[in-house]
Amino acid sequence: MKVAKNLSLLHIIMSLIAIMILLIPWYQLGISFPSFIAGGKIVIDSKYMAVGFLYIIIILLKFLEYKVEPTRKKDGKLIFSLRNTSSKILIYSLLFILSYNGFLSIIFPVLLFAKDNIMETMKKLSADNGKMIEKSPLGISEKVILDLGIIFSLFYNLPFELWNVYFSDCCIMIATIIGVINGCLYYFRAKELLMSEK
Repeated sequence: MKVAKNLSLLHIIMSLIAIMILLIPWYQLGISFPSFIAGGKIVIDSKYMAVGFLYIIIILLKFLEYKVEPTRKKDGKLIFSLRNTSSKILIYSLLFILSYNGFLSIIFPVLLFAKDNIMETMKKLSADNGKMIEKSPLGISEKVILDLGIIFSLFYNLPFELWNVYFSDCCIMIATIIGVINGCLYYFRAKELLMSEK
């Protein structure tokens, strides 16, 4: 349990560092990240690649957490809740930052954010009524594909960008479509469950 807690704590710290790297106006502090050119045409800011490597490490940490402690005990509930919250904050921060900087369309993070909030609301309503809604396998598919899209976006869609293949955009678009479908199914399952009690 202690190992899982330490991994979760490391996960939270690394998530905050990743967000800070992209949000802090380093140029105002007189600090600049090196840039370089890939394929003779793509200017790469190493700041995004650094966050990309951090994101990969965070994903590996999450995998290790579930391997070390697959079940969540009451004494670790707080740290694991904070871990899950920091994970969501990281994902949406990255999506909105990438969108703001022109890496992807704003419609994707907006739809995913709305979907997650609706699902959380329905989950809370169901829990308040003593009901538990089963999660769909679509949620796992959405998460894996979204992670791929974020990672390749942070790495400037390389090497696919050299061949004009928009792999990162496709991953995020597919993840958004799966997420919306999953959100709708979750909503109707929750609604049916709640209505059946009346």
